[in-house]
Amino acid sequence: MGAQLSTKKSKSYSFPSEKPILVYWDLCGRGDIAKCLLYAGNIEYVLDTENANSWPAYKEKCPFGQLPVFLHGESLVLAQGGAINRYCARLGGLYPENPQDASFCDMIIEECMDIFSGLFKAKNASDKEAKLAAWAAIKNEHLPTHFGYLEKIIEASGKPFFGGDKANAADVTFFAVYGVFDNATCGAEEVLKNYPKLKAAYEGTKATGKLAEFKRGGHYFSADPENGAF
Repeated sequence: MGAQLSTKKSKSYSFPSEKPILVYWDLCGRGDIAKCLLYAGNIEYVLDTENANSWPAYKEKCPFGQLPVFLHGESLVLAQGGAINRYCARLGGLYPENPQDASFCDMIIEECMDIFSGLFKAKNASDKEAKLAAWAAIKNEHLPTHFGYLEKIIEASGKPFFGGDKANAADVTFFAVYGVFDNATCGAEEVLKNYPKLKAAYEGTKATGKLAEFKRGGHYFSADPENGAF
């Protein structure tokens, strides 16, 4: 990524100046949320695929025996995606300090995680026909339902982003989650066109920090029966 990490300060805390380390695979999936938040916050980081690829050898070093794990400075070891993602958001100045704004941001983030969870219905389906049916349901039911909810929220706010006049962690989380579906070639782009406010927020979020430079990793989810991730 770009220039050396600078120390960012909250009102009462200075973050470590060392580059944080995300231990995860170079795959397009759950880890994309933290990665996108770091890009959007202009935070240089190290993606530690070596320890991830040594799995399960690294399992003993994980607080809960699973990845991702996030390391920062001499003492911080974080597990659990929600904790990691919010830390990355705070680190990059993308998480609101006002408690009400933070709670609204959390609401959108949790909705995005509900959207993300739909991927596993297709991933874990029992056979090819069941998988194809699950991917069709994602395009025709799951995404339209949830995109519709988010469209109404943005429209009612009168603002271009979930973060108001500029994108925050909520917008970046949607950007990341939508990107996983888009990368899976399940028709997400076709669905998003039907929700102009949400699509505009997605497009506008790309301009946050260095997010436009983010490149997605290999497939973990795919709607293509010819892809090994199907």
